[in-house]
Amino acid sequence: MIPSLILAAAFALSAAPVPEASPEAVVQRQVEAYNAHNLDAFVVCYDAAIEFRTMDGKVGPEKGLAALRKGYDELFKRFPTLKVTILKRITQGAFVIDQEQAEGMGPNPVTVTAIYEVAKGKIVHVWFIDG
Repeated sequence: MIPSLILAAAFALSAAPVPEASPEAVVQRQVEAYNAHNLDAFVVCYDAAIEFRTMDGKVGPEKGLAALRKGYDELFKRFPTLKVTILKRITQGAFVIDQEQAEGMGPNPVTVTAIYEVAKGKIVHVWFIDG
């Protein structure tokens, strides 16, 4: 009787759903992939229908993983020392807000704020505030 209970418990545990990564963990994974210029690991953090938006709600012309992959592949090739440092991070619900400092695109670092919305373990929307 006990071996069948153990087998049933093992089966139940193996069939248990894998917990979804927190929004902060998803965003941190994409930051690490970005800094490593690991395009595949970077792209897998994003939803197939990823949209980049402006703060006034307009959707950027480049949508989806193909556009994301193409744009970041070109960026990583053009700036081989590009990396980002997170200066500040706020997480609330499905949103992660990072103030980021990018280096490697010119003589001076560039500071931007990125607002990421995460759903079902993927980044679905990104807003950038620069300046």
